[in-house]
Amino acid sequence: MLTSVQDAYEALYTGKSYQHEMGLVDVVLDRRIGPAGPAKRKPARRVLEIGCGPGLRLAVLRQMHGKYEPEGLDFDAAMLALAEKRVRGMPLHHADMRTFNLDTRYEAVLCLFGVIGYMPDTADLTKALERMREHLAPGGVLLLEPWLNPQTVTDRFLRADAARRTGLEVTRMNYTRVIGNKSVLDIHYLIGDETGVRHVEAQREMTLFTDEEYREALRAAGFGDVMLEAYGPQGRGLYVAQV
Repeated sequence: MLTSVQDAYEALYTGKSYQHEMGLVDVVLDRRIGPAGPAKRKPARRVLEIGCGPGLRLAVLRQMHGKYEPEGLDFDAAMLALAEKRVRGMPLHHADMRTFNLDTRYEAVLCLFGVIGYMPDTADLTKALERMREHLAPGGVLLLEPWLNPQTVTDRFLRADAARRTGLEVTRMNYTRVIGNKSVLDIHYLIGDETGVRHVEAQREMTLFTDEEYREALRAAGFGDVMLEAYGPQGRGLYVAQV
């Protein structure tokens, strides 16, 4: 076996509990949309997660006793392959968040974990938000979790994480540099399995959008009033916009 970086990433995050994060999402949607699911004698909510990765949050939504009919979308085909193993039978879509076009309209679209930071500029940010709005049913809600902003990012920030699974050891070290309005993450993996130990390097560039830029892009995408939950799933806030 030669373990992929996607498998290593999944190992690092599988041990994390997503119940609290998705519980917050559930509370916000209850407040905005009203009750749902068999327990309330209401239809399940159709929900699309943008940037679903290996399906960790989708799996939690599936466990909520028929309250949700979740689907996922991601640009990384290898991540979607991992999600398919975790949430078999769930609709998963391989697409770019700036250009996706699905037949379904959803009661909620989720864009969490700061994945919106992969948009290189405000023009692409607006394009992605326009596509998300286009896929919301009347009264539907967008939950947008921002990436770091210029005030909250730390230049020259170093972080290390490790994970262990049967037959697999993973260590990841991230070093973040701030260059203009970008956070550049130099990522180093040490992946050990039955084939040996290998070192894999990757780099991610994510935009440090300001609160004003998020709000302006949401307005340009056609959303009306926007609320910012102060904390949010990762402590970076959560924009709540409804059509």
